[in-house]
Amino acid sequence: MTDYRIATQPAVQETSAIIARSLTSAWQAKIPLKKKNADCKDCRVCDLCIVKGLKSEGLEKLGNIITTPQPLRKNKYLHRQSDSFSSLYFIRSGSVKSYVTNADGDELAVSFLMPGEIIGLEGLYLKQNASSIIALEDTYLCEVPYKALENLFESQPTLQNRFNELQSRRIVQELEMVMLRGQKTALHRLVAFLFNLSRRFELLRLSPITFRLPMTRKDIAACLGLTIETVSRLFTILQDQELIKAEGRYITLTGLNREEYLYCKA
Repeated sequence: MTDYRIATQPAVQETSAIIARSLTSAWQAKIPLKKKNADCKDCRVCDLCIVKGLKSEGLEKLGNIITTPQPLRKNKYLHRQSDSFSSLYFIRSGSVKSYVTNADGDELAVSFLMPGEIIGLEGLYLKQNASSIIALEDTYLCEVPYKALENLFESQPTLQNRFNELQSRRIVQELEMVMLRGQKTALHRLVAFLFNLSRRFELLRLSPITFRLPMTRKDIAACLGLTIETVSRLFTILQDQELIKAEGRYITLTGLNREEYLYCKA
């Protein structure tokens, strides 16, 4: 399998480390990061986003309220559970993990959001963020202040309709996760999880067969309600049955299809 990872020269690594440390210091010091208005016309995920179907006037008005903060670096938080809510975020590229914690600090209801998907919908009702959001990799976002968006709905009914569609899509995604976690065996859960990712990569016009997992196996285990040891064992089973190839985080669904997985045996 082709390895798409790019070798980095030591000098470049050192420069990147210096930049990363500077950004980390700015984040920790809570220095406001620069923002600029988004250019929705050139976004490769616009068909999955709120701008779909908007005419030029609507695009212009929406573009005036959308800003693109500097990237959310890997392992940095966008917000934490119970933080106040003011904006929605659309993912342009990258991915994030969403989770809530219980009184013991355990991560629960783990899910993953990818390009074209929306962060923060629960805040419309709760007036605060119900989950913590952490970047799984460097992630580029579009920030949409909700009050400003709401003010556009009356003059832009297409925008209101599209927003309703996105809310419905999120409900469907959450139902899919409930069904995924309810699969009868641990192996079925993992395979259903891989198919779920495959379908989402396909929506992004990326390969649904070979893709990189942005999350760790520990994250996958938390999402599926399994132990990391079980997840590792199941990946080995799928490889031994020549149903997948796994090289690090790169996965190829070599012999697996949506019907065949029903007959996988642990």
